[in-house]
Amino acid sequence: MTYVGRRLNLALVAALLVLAAGTVGATVLFQSGVSEVEAQNEQLRSQNEQLREDLRSARDRIDSLESQVSGLESELAAANETLSAVRSERDGYREGLSEVCEQLREENGSVPEECENV
Repeated sequence: MTYVGRRLNLALVAALLVLAAGTVGATVLFQSGVSEVEAQNEQLRSQNEQLREDLRSARDRIDSLESQVSGLESELAAANETLSAVRSERDGYREGLSEVCEQLREENGSVPEECENV
């Protein structure tokens, strides 16, 4: 019986050693996986911060460009108003010149060369 008991004890000790080695191996493997995940997390955090900074810069640039566009639109509106006023003034001068040319035609029967394209 002692022979069987010793064999059984040795088998149990061997089984415990195998289980302990398996547990240690699984723990080491798990820790390795955790370390890799932590490294990836840190890398992703760094990338995320860089992307946030890029986004802030892009938004600042957009705000600046929108401000420029607004200023240019105001300048364009003012230029269009000036252009309309100048065109209106030009049309008034043409009308006056046309009347003068018509009076000359009635009085002289002919008009100067400047009146031909009026």
